[in-house]
Amino acid sequence: MTPPRVFAIVVTFNGGEVTRDCVSSLQQGCHADLSILVVDNASTKVEQADLHARWDGEPDIEVITLLENRHFAGGVNAGAARALADGATHLFFLNNDTVIEPGCIDLLLQEATENPEAGIYGPALLDLGDRHAISLGERYAAWSLALPRAVLRVRSASASSYPVGGIMGSAILVSADCLRQVGPYREDLLVYYEEVDFCLRARALGFQPHIVSDAIVLHDGMRGFTSGLQPYAARLKIRNQLRLAYDHGGWPGFLIFFPTFLALLMGSTIVYVWRGDGPTVRALWAGLVEGLSWLWRGRL
Repeated sequence: MTPPRVFAIVVTFNGGEVTRDCVSSLQQGCHADLSILVVDNASTKVEQADLHARWDGEPDIEVITLLENRHFAGGVNAGAARALADGATHLFFLNNDTVIEPGCIDLLLQEATENPEAGIYGPALLDLGDRHAISLGERYAAWSLALPRAVLRVRSASASSYPVGGIMGSAILVSADCLRQVGPYREDLLVYYEEVDFCLRARALGFQPHIVSDAIVLHDGMRGFTSGLQPYAARLKIRNQLRLAYDHGGWPGFLIFFPTFLALLMGSTIVYVWRGDGPTVRALWAGLVEGLSWLWRGRL
C-alpha cells in the first residue's frame, strides 16, 4: 500500500498568533508524512508579509496567498487543489483557531486505514479553555438542520471510534478519494454549514463519517444562535440552512424542516430584541429573505 501523505490545510484571515499556534501544534504533534498549507484569505499586507517571513523556506510548510477573501470554503478549496496536485492521500481541514494535540493525526490515519469506506474522519473537539466537549460528532439530516446544533451533537463517546452523521468542520480529515468523488466545498455558502453540506453529499454517495474519540483537537470561539452572534454570522447561518434543507431534502424534507426553522428564527429574534441588538435581528431576517429569494429564483 502507498504510505499516506497528509496535507493539513489551515485557513486564516488576519489570524496573527492564533494561526502561528495552530501551525506550531501541527509541527510538534504528528509523526506522519505531513505537509502544511497555510491559506491566507487576503489578509493585510503586514500579516501576509509576516506569514511569508515566518515560514518561507521551512520544510513541508507553504503559504498560499489568495488575492481575494474566498472565505473558509474557498480557502479550503484552494488548499485542497494544491494538495491533490502534490499527491495527497488525505487532507486535514482546520480552522486557524485550533490546537492539535500530539498523536491526533496518526490516530485519524489509523482509522482511515482500517475503515477507508468512511471517507471522513473527525477528532474529539474540545474547548481550548476548560476542555469540555464541543463536538463528539453530529447527527443530522436535511429535515433536522433547523434544530440547534447542540441538540444534534453526540453527547458522549461510545467507543474509541464510531460512525456519526457528520463532523464539525473546525477539524476534519478527508481521504483524497472521498474528496474527488464528493467534490469541493460549496463556495456560495461562504462560511457556516459548508461542512454539513459536504458530509450530506458524502453520505449520499455511501460514505459514513467516523469520529476517533482519542484524537484530540482544541478549539476556541464556538458560538450558537443565542450566545452572541455577529450580524454577518446570523445572516449566513439562516440563509444557508434554507439552502441546504431544500438541496438535500427536496420539497418533502423542506416542508418538514420549515416549521422548526421558523420557531428557531422567532426564538432567536426574541432573544436579540430583548438584548437590544437591532443589527443582529435585522441580519436574521435578511438571511431569511436571501434564502427564500434563492429558492424562488433557482428552484421554483
